[in-house]
Amino acid sequence: MRCQHCGHEVPEGSAFCNHCGYRISDTKTYQICSYCHQQMPATSVFCPHCGKAVDNAMSVAQQSVTKSTAATAADEAPVKEAAARPRPAQPQLSEEQQRAARRRAMSQPAKPVVQNDDDDDDDDDDGDEGRSNFGRNLIIGAIIAAVLIGLLSMLKHCNNQENDDLKARADSAAVFADNSQDASAILSAELSRNNYTEDGANIGCAVKFAETDPDTPDRIIGVTYKNDGDRPFIKVYQLTRDGGGWKTELVQTKYYDERNIVMDNSSLIADQLYVPRKETVDGKQCLFFAFLNHLKTAGEGSNGRVTLALYDLDGKKLTTLNYDGPIRSRSDGRQYIYSRGPMETPNSSERQFLQQEAAHIGAIHVATQEEIEAEEEAKAKEEEEQALEGEENAEAKWDHDNAENVDKLKEGNEVQMKPTQYDKPLFGMDDIKEKLECGNYLVFLDKKGTVYGFNKNSRKYFTIYSSAQGISKNGDNSVTIKTANGNLSYDLVHDKAKAAN
Repeated sequence: MRCQHCGHEVPEGSAFCNHCGYRISDTKTYQICSYCHQQMPATSVFCPHCGKAVDNAMSVAQQSVTKSTAATAADEAPVKEAAARPRPAQPQLSEEQQRAARRRAMSQPAKPVVQNDDDDDDDDDDGDEGRSNFGRNLIIGAIIAAVLIGLLSMLKHCNNQENDDLKARADSAAVFADNSQDASAILSAELSRNNYTEDGANIGCAVKFAETDPDTPDRIIGVTYKNDGDRPFIKVYQLTRDGGGWKTELVQTKYYDERNIVMDNSSLIADQLYVPRKETVDGKQCLFFAFLNHLKTAGEGSNGRVTLALYDLDGKKLTTLNYDGPIRSRSDGRQYIYSRGPMETPNSSERQFLQQEAAHIGAIHVATQEEIEAEEEAKAKEEEEQALEGEENAEAKWDHDNAENVDKLKEGNEVQMKPTQYDKPLFGMDDIKEKLECGNYLVFLDKKGTVYGFNKNSRKYFTIYSSAQGISKNGDNSVTIKTANGNLSYDLVHDKAKAAN
C-alpha cells in the first residue's frame, strides 16, 4: 500500500506513513476511472484498464483543470447532483506526453485522496472537488471553531456568573429571606453570615423598618436571648441596608444573672400583632418588646418579673421597665405577676410609654388602690396570727379570738367559744392554784386567773377562760367559772358558755 499524501510505499497495516508521518486512511482505497468506469487503486496515475491519465491528486491532468469554471460550479452544487452530471472530455495526450507526465508526477509529492465513505457511487471525485472539499472543510472547521469559542465564552460567562452569585450570597445570605420580607429569616441569615451565632442564642423577635425617605436606608431591629449558662442575656442587633445586602451591628447586651428569660406572646399573654411592634415616641422610631424575666427557682407564690423594653433606632438606646410581684395563676392555668407597680420611677417619656403598655400585657396585673388596701389588711392579720402562734401565746390568742364573745357573755347571751387546741402543756404545774376532774376533762386554774382544760381522750390542751376568780365542778364535762361579773357555766364537750346563778 502507498501513502495517500506522499505516494511512498508503506508497510501493510501501518497507521502512519514512515516517510511523511501522514495518517494512513482506513477508508476505501480505490476510485473509478472517469473514462472506462472501471475500479482501480486510489493512488493510480493511469488507469490500468484503458491507459488514460487518472484525475487524482497525482495526475497532471488534474492540475491543468483546477481553475476551470465548470469544476467550480460543480463544487457549489450538491454532491449527488455533481455525480449525476456527465464529466467534460479530458484532453488526449500522446504516448510521449504521457511518459513525460508520469515522470513529472513521480517527482512531486502526492496529495491525499479524499474519499466519501457514505457514497460508493461518487464517480466525480476529481481534483477540483478535492479543493472544494478542502475549502468546505476549512469553512466547516472555521464554523466549528467559532462555535467552540462561543461555547467557551458562554461557559466562562456562566462560571463568572456563578462566582458572582456565590459572592452575592456570601455578601448577603438573606437574599431569599429579604424577598419574602421575613425579618426573622433575614436576621438569622445575617447573624450566621457574620459569625454571631456562636453564642447559641435564640431569636426572640425581629421587626423591619422600611423607610420612605430615599436618604434613609431600611433597617431591621432584632433581639436574641439565651438562658443556658451562669449569665443569661439578651442582645439587640441593628441591621442596616447596605446596597444589596445588610450591615449587621451588635448594639446592646444585657445580662440577667440567675434568671430565666422567656420571649413569646403566649407566656406574655399578649396579642401577636401587639408585641413586638414599631412605635414612635417623642418623634423617635423605636422597637417595643417585652419578655418574662423570672428567677430560675420561681414558681407559684414566689416572685416573678416582666420586663418591658423600648429601643431607640437612631439613638441606639435601650430603656426598660420591670414589674415584680408574686406569681399567681388564672382560672385557665396561665400565670401572671401580681404587681403594685413598676420597680423603676417612670421619670422619662420612654418609661411613661412603657408604663402605659403594661396594662396591655396579660402577664402583668397592676393592683388598684382598693386591692392594695385589702392586701395590706390581710397582711397585717397574717402577721398578727403568726405572732400568736405557739403554746407560749395561748392566752393572748384566746383573748384575741374571743373578745367579742366575752362582751356577749356580759350581756347574758349563750356563746360558742373559740378555743385553740395544743399538743403541749400551756402552764407549769407550780403555777396551778386549783384543779378539778370533770368526766373526760381536767380543769386547772393558775395563779394569774386563767382557766385551762385537758382532754383525756385526744390528749390536747386548750384555754377555757381568762380573768377568772375561781372554778367548781358543775357535773360531768361541765364546770362553773366565777368572774368579777358573775358566774359562768361552761360546757367542755361543746365549748359553749352562758351566765349561771
